[in-house]
Amino acid sequence: MSLYLHDNVDDKPLVHVEIAIAQTCATPLAVLRQTWQEYLCQRTDPLPLGNGAALANSPDTPDLLRSSYGGSLLVVFEQQHDDSAIASITSLALSVDAAYFLHVHVYVLSTEEAHLEEVEPGERDGDWTAACENLALPHASLHGVYESLIFETDIGQDLLSFASSASLFADQHVQSHVVHWNRLLLLHGPPGTGKTSLGRSLAHKLAIRTSARFPRANLLEIHSHSLFSKWFSTSGKLIHRVFELIRDMVQDDPSCLVCVLIDEIESLAASRSALTSTGEPSDALRAVNSLLTSLDRLRFLPNVLVIATTNLTASVDAAFLDRADLKIYIGLPCLQARYEILRSCLDELARVGILTISNPSSDALLAFRDIARSDESQPSTVLVSLAGMAEGLSGRSLRRLALQAHALFVRRPQASLTLFLSALQRTIEREIGSLPSPLV
Repeated sequence: MSLYLHDNVDDKPLVHVEIAIAQTCATPLAVLRQTWQEYLCQRTDPLPLGNGAALANSPDTPDLLRSSYGGSLLVVFEQQHDDSAIASITSLALSVDAAYFLHVHVYVLSTEEAHLEEVEPGERDGDWTAACENLALPHASLHGVYESLIFETDIGQDLLSFASSASLFADQHVQSHVVHWNRLLLLHGPPGTGKTSLGRSLAHKLAIRTSARFPRANLLEIHSHSLFSKWFSTSGKLIHRVFELIRDMVQDDPSCLVCVLIDEIESLAASRSALTSTGEPSDALRAVNSLLTSLDRLRFLPNVLVIATTNLTASVDAAFLDRADLKIYIGLPCLQARYEILRSCLDELARVGILTISNPSSDALLAFRDIARSDESQPSTVLVSLAGMAEGLSGRSLRRLALQAHALFVRRPQASLTLFLSALQRTIEREIGSLPSPLV
């Protein structure tokens, strides 16, 4: 049964409940999933959106569920594109009734370190070649990363929906020569905008959302730089062997979801027309041809998804771009995204005690949508001004500002919110002054 296949689901918004289970729990996940589903559907109280830790630890929650709880319960309302009237309901509560389709996901976070997958040496190369890092999913190191990424539009939900639709089409045996898809996503845009983090966290989130269908999942990060041999004409063969390794892994375990992440895809799929015009050796052309052929062979396997990223779309081969089912542009964060990134950083410092807020219950830093009810003297409106100053900074740069502000201008174990905002302003001015002139 596919992820979203359900009677009368067409007109029902989806509510996902993602529950981490303790590693020591011996109860089968299928039993826990069914028990949680029945318990939540029988509740008479509203189901709160967002962090549901209080729900998991409630005395009314069955003992089996409380004892197996692994410390994370997230309730997500999957908003449709035409749901503008309910775009700001995240602070409210939804009753679980006939108006919503509830889907429960239970999972155990892996703590195993990634291990290196290698391919055998070729005829002229005596060394084994590092092919990719293999990380079991869902993984503790990626937990919460998806939720921390802030974009102007709901890019993450679009990607999750694509993966679910591709899964549904495969389950329903849609003929791929009629409706074509390659299970290939391309994330492109300037450096530091979160493309690689989004690719990794998307794989992590898919492992959670598809756990009922794929009880196992892995993230394979390809080492692009390792696939160009010192021996002439063997790069294409190396790429072929790497993808044969991936294909064997996917085919050997159909119950395992395999997400392949290729960072900086232009290294492997450089534009062949550009290579020809610049007189590059034919080995580079054969490498691109081998990659395209390998991707074509993977597209028929329902338990694989390839995610590629690039900062240089113009340098990527046209045939690769044409194979991408979705090409998502990840740009520099807009004002709202910049504000929410800075707010999340300050919230984290307040959580650990580095930032002191005199009256935390007053919600000193409001969500962006609530700023209208805050006067100009409030910290939230000051932070909006700082977010406006930070135009041109990438998400990566924005998330460094808190550490820079503390190191350069605070220089004490604890600081008030007022002092930290002042330090943040000086830090932003310093960073903007160092940007290349086209961005200022």
